[in-house]
Amino acid sequence: MKINSVNKLLIGFGILIIAVIIYRVLTFKGWERYNYSATVTAPASFPISISTLYFTLENDDFESINSEDVSGFSAKWQSYYTSVDHAESQKLPSAIKLSYFSYRDQKFYNDSLQLPRGKIKQVFATASKNNQFLVLSQYAGIKKGLAFMVGIANDGNVVIWLRGVNLEQEVFRAKLKPKNPTPNDYFIHGRLTKDEYFKEAFKDLSDSVKTLFKNGYDEKANYIDSPSRYIENNKELWEYQKKNGFIE
Repeated sequence: MKINSVNKLLIGFGILIIAVIIYRVLTFKGWERYNYSATVTAPASFPISISTLYFTLENDDFESINSEDVSGFSAKWQSYYTSVDHAESQKLPSAIKLSYFSYRDQKFYNDSLQLPRGKIKQVFATASKNNQFLVLSQYAGIKKGLAFMVGIANDGNVVIWLRGVNLEQEVFRAKLKPKNPTPNDYFIHGRLTKDEYFKEAFKDLSDSVKTLFKNGYDEKANYIDSPSRYIENNKELWEYQKKNGFIE
């Protein structure tokens, strides 16, 4: 059978489409993507001002971490809230970048920390097998996955948990050393002095709370080893979701 020029063009076009589809599948790597949310919390008695906070991914992309409660000084160490703003799958984080000022010790912490992707991947696999995924979003269909909770405790201590239904697994812990901030680190609508920066960054802290801090309230606390009570605080919610078919 002879193939005329039109058929050759159609065959070539079909091959091109198949090649594009294969390329997109291989580059997207859907089998390496997961649904997850990411939130940060901190003890109410050790407020911080975050300058930088995000996950970096192996493809040089980044994933934001919700810091609304910490920035508004309404976070608590035993927070069981997780942001639900992740509408599509993403690769797992390979590192976390963070920089922040601590109000009580007047110190600056800044670091980029590598994360144990193998351990994180294993937690996702186990949670999937045991039906422990959370309902992260119901926009354009139900999205289920796990929630990263980044805990920034006092004295430069940082912990990261992965959370699901009846699941809280610590996947990372580090103790940061304070750094000397550069003039650019004191930037809020322009460069400020240290005193100006702290006054502006923590202006929403009430005078009564600042007085408590001056009087030594909670100053000897060791939050990095304090339980989060995440599972205990969510039992009732999960029972409701299971009863109404949101989770298995």
